[in-house]
Amino acid sequence: MGIEVRSCRDDEMQQYYDIGSYVFADPELIPTENGGTAPDWTTCAWVDGTLASIMGAFPFTVRLNGAPVKMAGVTQVGTLPGYRRQGLLRKIMTRAFSDMREREQPFAILWASMGAIYQRFGYGLASDDIKYRFDPRTAALRENDEPKGSVSVETVEQGYPTAKMLYIESATPRNLHIHRSRALWEVGIFRMPKDHGPVRVAIYRDADGQPRGHIVYQAYHAQFDTPGPDQMMDVRDFVYLDLGAHRALWQYILKHDLVRRVDMHGCIGEDDPTPDLLLEPRMLGKHTKDGIWMRVIDVEKALSSRPYGAAGEIVIEVTGDSMCPWNEGRWLLATDGQMTSVARTSRATDLNLSPNALASLLAGYRSATRLSRLGTATPSRPETLRAADAMFATEYAPHCPNSF
Repeated sequence: MGIEVRSCRDDEMQQYYDIGSYVFADPELIPTENGGTAPDWTTCAWVDGTLASIMGAFPFTVRLNGAPVKMAGVTQVGTLPGYRRQGLLRKIMTRAFSDMREREQPFAILWASMGAIYQRFGYGLASDDIKYRFDPRTAALRENDEPKGSVSVETVEQGYPTAKMLYIESATPRNLHIHRSRALWEVGIFRMPKDHGPVRVAIYRDADGQPRGHIVYQAYHAQFDTPGPDQMMDVRDFVYLDLGAHRALWQYILKHDLVRRVDMHGCIGEDDPTPDLLLEPRMLGKHTKDGIWMRVIDVEKALSSRPYGAAGEIVIEVTGDSMCPWNEGRWLLATDGQMTSVARTSRATDLNLSPNALASLLAGYRSATRLSRLGTATPSRPETLRAADAMFATEYAPHCPNSF
């Protein structure tokens, strides 16, 4: 069996998308004018001349504790059933990790169809994926004063410039927010089912007329088993610059008297204030599952890429990274919180980590103490954990409000 691992050529991209469409049972998984995977950013395996296994990536810039960091947004990973269990995906991943390192991307991120697949390749969980599903009639705010500003409803084309500005300001200090291209807005935010009617942008402006937040949503008729309101609302984007904007947008949602069910998915971070603001938080119907999975491609660049929660020095030892062997060894991280230096060292190890655990730690998703309790991080002494917890703390919980 002859196996060739390389990028697709232009004339092979239709095959690439055909495999992705088959694997994910998604007939709409095709390239569009709003963006698709570039041939040079694919890594695929041919078996005896037949395309059998695929992987793509996007060249993203992502906020990591408020700093812009280059990351590979991995997408469309799949193998045709007749070629599975033959190690093709491992060959693809190994090549792709090497390419990412050459492109100076210290991290790769993805949404996993199955987390078990990617943990084998050194990915660690980096965020939660949270969904609210609730009846707006039961989701009253504890303090329900009328907002001093106003909400205007606009079309996508009308509202996009303001929504983009608000997102940039909101995302800048945050954690795992992607720098959104117009393609990411179109595919990840504005693309909703056409038979559900128009997509709308509601923008909240304060008493001085300044935009302070927005939601992107769709409201449409639905079938229910009992009499009552007969509409549903899907909220795709929820951006606010202050608590006043959050309250105003929430009140706007609740004023849709003919809506019986609201779904909010993708726009909710773990530190979302809504549960603390409601009379009955349980009525949100909160559902949590795994979100972004992160892979540390280049430990030296990864450790130096983000701001830290406290000044200090720590020697990190990475072990068990056969797919990125250049990561293994001991690394001295010294930081004042903003300026950081990282170098190989012969000093004694303070904290030993797998590549999976290091990803969760760097993302701010898991503390060193939590990882130690899970058995995926080993400190040299107990006080190491307290120092590491302070250093690796993030201003905001990790949350990626974009699919890709």
